[in-house]
Amino acid sequence: MIHTRDIHHRGESLRNTKNVLESLNLTLAGAAKATHISDNSQQNTKFFFQYFKRSEMRLRLGFLRRRSTESALSARPSPEEARKWSESFSALMASKYGAALYRAFLLREFSNENLEFWLACEEYKNSKPQKLSARAQKIYNDFVAVQATKEVNLDAETRIITLTNVQSNNPDLHAFDRAQRRIQHMMERDSYLRFLQSELFLELVHPERYPASSGDVSDKPSSAP
Repeated sequence: MIHTRDIHHRGESLRNTKNVLESLNLTLAGAAKATHISDNSQQNTKFFFQYFKRSEMRLRLGFLRRRSTESALSARPSPEEARKWSESFSALMASKYGAALYRAFLLREFSNENLEFWLACEEYKNSKPQKLSARAQKIYNDFVAVQATKEVNLDAETRIITLTNVQSNNPDLHAFDRAQRRIQHMMERDSYLRFLQSELFLELVHPERYPASSGDVSDKPSSAP
């Protein structure tokens, strides 16, 4: 069952796409206030709606296939580079393309809160001293607190230790170290291993087996042996 928390997180991660789709749904339902899409864009409305119905993942992963030189993710990694991601979770996260692809994989499964928390902790450790307290409280409220919007699965002792760190007068850069390590271990034992078995990863490592995927993301399973 998809929880309300997961749907909200997915919408937040895909804010721009969600706004377009909401406008399309309003228009197609004949809602009186569906004014986000102009009368001159009916063809675009039909196109986007059909495009979404055909493949929601194309909207999520399309940015990974763009050839624009303005994007840091535009350079498709070589099979050798992608193969290095299987060496460790750290190797995957060290690659901007790899981290983005892994995040897209988790979004498809509505289970990206662990990665979002891990990334928030990494960003926190690069914060300026005067911003640590506010950022620590936000991360705790978003991910660690019981019934948080994007609550991650932590044991009670880790939650208490993390709360104590956050509520100290001067939280340091290591306030979330224990919680981050535990979440990383969870990902390494579960979603990271599944990612390494996914077509999103395998089509980069073995492009010869996925010729139809070289320029786009296919919804259909590959017929490769």
